[in-house]
Amino acid sequence: MPKGTASEAAGGAVFAFGRHRPRIHPTAFITPGTYIVGRVTIKARASVWFGAVLRGDFGRIEIGEGSLIEDNVVLHGDVVVGKHCVVGHGAILHGCSLGDRAVIGANAVVFDGAVVGAGALVAAGSVVYPRTRVARRTVFRNSTGGNPPSIAAVGDRLRHWRAESYTPIISAYRRGWNVRQGVIPRSPRSRADR
Repeated sequence: MPKGTASEAAGGAVFAFGRHRPRIHPTAFITPGTYIVGRVTIKARASVWFGAVLRGDFGRIEIGEGSLIEDNVVLHGDVVVGKHCVVGHGAILHGCSLGDRAVIGANAVVFDGAVVGAGALVAAGSVVYPRTRVARRTVFRNSTGGNPPSIAAVGDRLRHWRAESYTPIISAYRRGWNVRQGVIPRSPRSRADR
């Protein structure tokens, strides 16, 4: 692909940046409306959803196997997302790393040099400041109003926050996706609908 051109082959717009091209595993799922630029690696069975922006222009971005990057997420700078992580709607990850099975809540922001441990949960709307360490299997939550962050041990309460929960909807999209006709498949019924 020539410099500055986009490829729609992976679902979203995929751009080279200089000599760096995104590498997307064939089993990864990328929806239309995503932007993937430069030094980005997306591993097997990972998924990137509508409106997400992965900018590998100022550093490298790696999305681990089976991880879920939800709608309108922004990743920029050197970002490493471990295996089977969930990055919630509208979150921003900038120059940070997540251990395996970490969960970042909707609209949370994780800044440069921060490390979120394996199995940890960053609560929705929280801000993880530069160089902060979030211990594995803990919950990190704070308020942008200046309150200090609180961290509480969680044990096994994170079991339901799994990237694998999106497997049925990915399958439905793959079966029924028709970009030319704009057909989007019906959502699989949740237990609450039954």
